[in-house]
Amino acid sequence: MTRVLRPGPGSMKGLTWLARVGPSPLDPWRYAMGWSEVAARNHARRLEREGWIERVPMLRGDGSLFFVTRKGVRMLGVALIGSTKPAPTWWAHDVGCAWTAAWMSVRRRSFLGPRELLMDPAWSGRLDLTHRVSGRQLGHRPDFVALTDGGPIAVEVELAPKSKQRLDAILRLHRDWISAKKTISVVYICGDEDGRRRIERADHRVNVIPGYRMRIELLDAMKAQTRAEYQRARADSEAAAA
Repeated sequence: MTRVLRPGPGSMKGLTWLARVGPSPLDPWRYAMGWSEVAARNHARRLEREGWIERVPMLRGDGSLFFVTRKGVRMLGVALIGSTKPAPTWWAHDVGCAWTAAWMSVRRRSFLGPRELLMDPAWSGRLDLTHRVSGRQLGHRPDFVALTDGGPIAVEVELAPKSKQRLDAILRLHRDWISAKKTISVVYICGDEDGRRRIERADHRVNVIPGYRMRIELLDAMKAQTRAEYQRARADSEAAAA
């Protein structure tokens, strides 16, 4: 009889990361965990058999998004909400967030992930902007909060353009947080140079902090840095074991 392996410590570590970050393709997830592709698929199968994660196929050639179910979150015993099946309209943002989390993980940066921020009202700010139909004041929270020795840094994954009014209102919120020393900076992750220019123009309009320069990263560059750091760590591990 073939022995069916159940999730072990490595699988549980990967489950915890996924529960904090939200839906992720295989590559950023495995890079963050330091897994080979074969190991990652084995971990995924074990977690799927338990009903702790599920996957949703994206477009042909793009692979699948893996996400933690409510059953998986209950098993972890953490104060988080399990993801529902990711809708296609959110796939690009989910993928961008997963790569951002992997980028921070391979560089050993501590952070609060999207699913953690969802449960923490302290990181839900009020914009000086109202909904055009309901008239209600709009809210906003960053996608990540990087935890550094100098203080928290808000991280925004901005792949789809927002209206000028909403983008400016979000930057004014970050300006207020920086002025109040709730955060020390804000980093924007953009999909292309057009996105970078949109954020730079908004930064100039709002003037976040006099003399302050916002940091903007391009997603493709982050992916390359993540892969390179992962490969370097794997090579160091293999050299140490030799």
